[in-house]
Amino acid sequence: MVERKLIIDPIEWIEAQQQPDGASCGVLVVAQAHNYLFGNVEQQNYGVSNRDIKVTRLGMLWVIMNLNKENILSSSDALKTKKIQQKLEDELK
Repeated sequence: MVERKLIIDPIEWIEAQQQPDGASCGVLVVAQAHNYLFGNVEQQNYGVSNRDIKVTRLGMLWVIMNLNKENILSSSDALKTKKIQQKLEDELK
C-alpha cells in the first residue's frame, strides 16, 4: 500500500453579515438564502443594523400573510396584513 500525505489548503475565513443582537440569526439565515438564490451578491456582505432586521422581519411576515395561496385571508388577517404593510412602508421612508 502506498502511503500518501493529505494536503489541506489553509482555511480561508469568509466575512459575512453579523447580527446586531442575540435574536436575529434566523432572519439573517433567511435573508442570506434569499440573496444567494437570487444572486444578490452585493447584499451578502454588509453591516446589518437593527433597522435592517426590523424591515426584513416585517417583509417576511407580510409575504407569509399576503402571498399565502392555500387559504383566503380572513378580514381580520387582511387588516393585520395591511397594517404590517404600512409599518414596512413607514420604515422604508
